[in-house]
Amino acid sequence: MESPKVSIIVPAYNAAPYIGECLASIAAQTWRDFEVLVVDDGSTDGTADLAGEFCSHDPRFTLIRAPHGGVSAARNLGIERARGEWIGFADADDCLHPHALESLLETARVSGADVAVGVMESGSEFKPLDFRSKASPIIWDYTEAMRASLYQTHILNSPCGMLMRRSLLGQRRFREGIRYEDLDAYYRFYEGARRIAWLPETVYFYRRNGESFINTWNPARLDVLDVTDRLLDYMRERHPELVRAAEDRRFSAHFNMLLLMLRHGSSDTESLDRCRRVIRRYRARTLTDPRVRLKNKLGALASYGGLPVLRALSKLA
Repeated sequence: MESPKVSIIVPAYNAAPYIGECLASIAAQTWRDFEVLVVDDGSTDGTADLAGEFCSHDPRFTLIRAPHGGVSAARNLGIERARGEWIGFADADDCLHPHALESLLETARVSGADVAVGVMESGSEFKPLDFRSKASPIIWDYTEAMRASLYQTHILNSPCGMLMRRSLLGQRRFREGIRYEDLDAYYRFYEGARRIAWLPETVYFYRRNGESFINTWNPARLDVLDVTDRLLDYMRERHPELVRAAEDRRFSAHFNMLLLMLRHGSSDTESLDRCRRVIRRYRARTLTDPRVRLKNKLGALASYGGLPVLRALSKLA
């Protein structure tokens, strides 16, 4: 069977209220040459049955059932089964705008990029956009792209709302058993790219959920501390020109976690002290680095006021 141009991997876990709308948004793409691998991650609601029903009516969609192993395991299984030249991801409660694949592929073709990333919007209700942006993409090499991402002027770390050549992955996979697996993966996935294109066009809808992992406190969120530590070690070893940017990303993660722990009254003194050590280490250079965003500079400045100031700030953040 001839391989499709694009493989879209949809990890799904207990997403019954949304899986139908997600898959319908992919089926409605103006670019038609794709396959969709829906990896049911051991759902206990009707997700698998709903996805299976959808797949039975469109041969481009395939349901893969797997025991519950987490989103990284589900994505990795999808990667192993994918046949497309290009690969992308969509979460089961999100949607793609109709021109998403067409726009990203056209951006890659015109620019010669191996990775094309579009804009992600968030909201509570998906309203498909029936027009394409005429804006030109920004084209970076790996170093420029990582610098923009690590300094957080552009969002490049999400596996959703982007396409990359499957050949970039090689044996690289999402690290299993952690959260923030996207931040842990993208700088490794994109490393072999000759060019990375960022398209200022909305291609992806992220469904905002006040009860989601990113919007609530959970000790598992502290995984980001290890993730950014590993990221910095990686850049020290392989890309020394990106060390300062990686230090800023590490500072940002530790500062955000410190505020979250203070806001929720965490008694994890070891993690609180860990965050404070990193903040003290980098705050002076954060204030003097012209590429650091204002939010981080303000956080660095506030840290000189000690825990009383940070506790007050945590209640406002």
